[in-house]
Amino acid sequence: MTGTRELLAIVLGAALGVTLLVAPRAALKLSVFVGPNRRRRGDYGTDDTVSDQWVWIVRGVGVACLAISAYIAYLTYI
Repeated sequence: MTGTRELLAIVLGAALGVTLLVAPRAALKLSVFVGPNRRRRGDYGTDDTVSDQWVWIVRGVGVACLAISAYIAYLTYI
């Protein structure tokens, strides 16, 4: 029987995975992994750009989130 915990894990994992795939730069700017001190130099509006390496890492984490939520959905509904 499907519980609320499994359904919530599937929905939140899929939402996080899609968000990380669709907007990786925004997710990095909102995250704590890049660090707040990196972006607070200079004048207002002159933020450093996010490197492409970090963008691909975030996309990989998004794919991993989608895979884990798909695996949980497979185990729950099959």
